[in-house]
Amino acid sequence: MKTGVEVKYCDKNSILIINSRGAMRQLHTPFKVQCTEDIGRYKKGSIVYVDEVATGEKDELIYHIGEGAYFHKNFRITANF
Repeated sequence: MKTGVEVKYCDKNSILIINSRGAMRQLHTPFKVQCTEDIGRYKKGSIVYVDEVATGEKDELIYHIGEGAYFHKNFRITANF
């Protein structure tokens, strides 16, 4: 993510987000994300819910949304803390 926020895998049902000040928050599925570009059947700007989280071969974070799996880099998390 390009916003100074780090996203880390915790387990298949949660992620840890760390903001630019070092504050941490754990998000549990389902959590809401916004598409930053058209991907699959989802259009840029669409709000979708992540049902499960996984990691890829190169430790890339993957979101399971509906019937598909998508890289987290295509989505934006909006969380206040």
